[in-house]
Amino acid sequence: MATKKPVTELDTLLAELNLLTKRIAEVEVGDNTRTLKRARDKLDSFAERLSDVSISMDPIRRPASVFDPADPSTAGQIVALTLVAQERHALSEVPNFYGAGVYAIYYRGDFEPYRALSGTEHPIYVGKADPDPSAKKDVVSQGPKLSARLQEHAKSIRQAHSSIKIEDFDCRFLIVQTGFQKTAEDYLIKLFKPIWNSETKICFGLGKHGDSATTRVNKRSPWDTLHPGRKWADSTLENQKTYENIVELIGDHFEKNRPYSDIKEIFEKFMLNMRQLDLNKIYPPLK
Repeated sequence: MATKKPVTELDTLLAELNLLTKRIAEVEVGDNTRTLKRARDKLDSFAERLSDVSISMDPIRRPASVFDPADPSTAGQIVALTLVAQERHALSEVPNFYGAGVYAIYYRGDFEPYRALSGTEHPIYVGKADPDPSAKKDVVSQGPKLSARLQEHAKSIRQAHSSIKIEDFDCRFLIVQTGFQKTAEDYLIKLFKPIWNSETKICFGLGKHGDSATTRVNKRSPWDTLHPGRKWADSTLENQKTYENIVELIGDHFEKNRPYSDIKEIFEKFMLNMRQLDLNKIYPPLK
């Protein structure tokens, strides 16, 4: 006669959990939306906690994540780092060339609100230039999108010569295979939080192309308030933000987000962001 295994406390709890699960599945839930949502949220929380308990019982440790080279966000980080590895060029001398991609603009002048950026490797603006939707993978079919975008920004800066000089701006650019511009731009904005990008919500407006005659009532962008000179923007009567407010926001931003002084700092931050695998969860760190 076979010996019956002793029932452990864990066996008892699992049996109770199985019974509770069946009872919950069979209960009359009604149709109150709020009640149902509250119940689902609690069940999801319980399921997550049970999953953690199950993982903790596995004697073989599990990595928190797995590196996936095909992940678009991973490709975006690699493209962004490759951009930073390129040489800087004078923004005033960008020639016509084929290709779409990503770029970064740098300031090295003495305009007081931007003093924290001068002499650093921290861009004041990053962006992308998309190819035409029908473009193929080769650079000729992409068209001269990247050079045209940089030249357009240079034109805007030249028009704002009362406050900034085109000679004080450099750029980096990278021609990218169609489809990778957006993820690279997203990563660059997240990494640098450039003050001219709209996502930072401080001194945005460089990329505006001008308001039509039917929308002249639009308020002037912060960029045009700080850097007057574009005729279509100067014809607008009201600012989105006052000059003083923009300068204050820039100062506050640099206090909270110190610009990267050199490439080494940027690379170290990139390496930290790429460290997806938490080795402490696999084996103890070296002493």
